[in-house]
Amino acid sequence: MLLDFDIEKAIAAAAYLVSKQGGKESMFFLVKKLYFADRSALINWGNSITGDELASLPSGPVVSRIYDLMKGIGTERNLKLWNDAIARQGNTISIKHYPDDGSLSEREIEALEKSRRTIDGIRGIKVSDWFHKNCPEWTDPGRSSIPIDPSQILRIANKSEEEIRQLEHANDELRILNCLLGAQ
Repeated sequence: MLLDFDIEKAIAAAAYLVSKQGGKESMFFLVKKLYFADRSALINWGNSITGDELASLPSGPVVSRIYDLMKGIGTERNLKLWNDAIARQGNTISIKHYPDDGSLSEREIEALEKSRRTIDGIRGIKVSDWFHKNCPEWTDPGRSSIPIDPSQILRIANKSEEEIRQLEHANDELRILNCLLGAQ
């Protein structure tokens, strides 16, 4: 299943989570919170908040494109948009410019908030271990990374093959429509 990456929502979601931590957040915790929110959204309503690609890293699952953007890797357009709004100093992410609040729906904000509370609540234990245990779609990639197919998450959440096919079709249509409209 391919999702449609939405750079504006990715920036808005990251900025929301960083703002809730007083304006600064570690890259590690931010990618974990974004992953868990996207995972929850995918299970609950069939599409993620950011449309990001998902991957297994040794430290657990992550939102792949956003993680790359944090490291300065991405398309010229996405890097410009990201770097206009988000700053990185070492492994700390901060907000330069908060994006339009209308980018995120109420349910997306609720999913981000639930993710934030969940991950903040496990900071006392090793977060990587928690993800390894609670996200069965994660596969140990050794020293590399392995893509996570969103359909696998849906199967783990006991969605039927028919439901998964319908969601794949809807996401394909959205990607095609966005491509035709020139959105990325």
